[in-house]
Amino acid sequence: VGPRCSVPRRPHVPHSARTEPARHNNTRTTAAAFSGPAPRPPPFTASHLDDSGFQALKRPRLNHSSLRLKGQEELCVVCGDKASGYHYNALTCEGCKGFFRRSITKNAVYRCKNGGNCEMDMYMRRKCQECRLKKCRAVGMLTVEKVELTPGEHQLLDHIVAAHQKYTIPLEEARKFVCIQSNQPELLVTILSNASWLYQMFKHSFMQLQETTSPEESFLHLSETAVVHVQVLVDFTKRLPGFESLASEDQIALLKGSTVEAMFLCSAQIYNQRISECTKQQLIQHSPFFTPTLLFHFQGITEEFITALFYFYRSMGELKVTETEYALLIATTVLFSDRPLLRNKRHVEELQEPFLGILYKYSKIHHPEDPQHFARLIGRLTQLRTLNHTHAEVLVTWRTKDPRLRALLCEVWELH
Repeated sequence: VGPRCSVPRRPHVPHSARTEPARHNNTRTTAAAFSGPAPRPPPFTASHLDDSGFQALKRPRLNHSSLRLKGQEELCVVCGDKASGYHYNALTCEGCKGFFRRSITKNAVYRCKNGGNCEMDMYMRRKCQECRLKKCRAVGMLTVEKVELTPGEHQLLDHIVAAHQKYTIPLEEARKFVCIQSNQPELLVTILSNASWLYQMFKHSFMQLQETTSPEESFLHLSETAVVHVQVLVDFTKRLPGFESLASEDQIALLKGSTVEAMFLCSAQIYNQRISECTKQQLIQHSPFFTPTLLFHFQGITEEFITALFYFYRSMGELKVTETEYALLIATTVLFSDRPLLRNKRHVEELQEPFLGILYKYSKIHHPEDPQHFARLIGRLTQLRTLNHTHAEVLVTWRTKDPRLRALLCEVWELH
């Protein structure tokens, strides 16, 4: 298993700030939500390192006659040195990878002193650059890497996207829940619901939230919506290949750690779907989204956090993140191995690895104009971790100010 993608750990929340989850007769608990069979996932392949240092699935093995093995050690098909992985579509060492990259970047022209017939090995690679470059091309090294998904990867990707579509609300369905009045653009309503971090699910309209007259009623409605979100997220995680092979304690630990971050990703997706349909005039007219009245309904939410939240939403829009990438990001987020109380971290890392690999390949295939697209997506996961920590601080404020809502909030949000 190659180096793993990681994001900063969330700062520790003191035990005194936590509350034991309450139980309600009308609410499904997290542990109970794991019961029942889930669709059998397709087989998937393991991932390895790519030339940029990020995890990615290995390219198909090339059947070069020059490939030799010394015990179990794979050798560079250019010079015979120890290979470090597949670079530019060929199994090579770090030296030949760097040489080929420098040569194509500078459009270098070399001259052989021996008529272009040097036999390339670890000694001659230093003596004859022309023959070394010729050998690089002969074994299949490409100026532009050919990145393709294998049939197994395609199957896994289709499986995850289908699960994600059941997890999120279709755009047409979302319109029903964010439309209030003709003079209030849907974007405003979507923003308010997303700013509450409680993604509007199938049975709840934001109309109910605006019609409430007290913070208690607002929190109650939001808490009920959050319960639905968690239940649907559980259904999504059960469809992740290998997830149900984990101990139930580890399954719950992963769900607890990822619930808020998964919801932020879903909120970013619907936010950018809706904002693309708004006119410039609507954006200008409703730029001061949060009035003192609204902030009264959402006590504990600071302007700084709202700014960071919508910066995250907009940054996802600027990257033109597709539905497929959202599905892969959520799967990756669920399977981070640094979640509190997680025991079998190595197994979780192995489950996460294929999703990172497919995300890398997908980024290369569908965003060729941005070679750093994959790295930027990973950077967004770092932002998510910070937002998650701030969310935890807001929960402490909510529980302190309104103990009547503590039971419902604990049932849902003690999950992290």
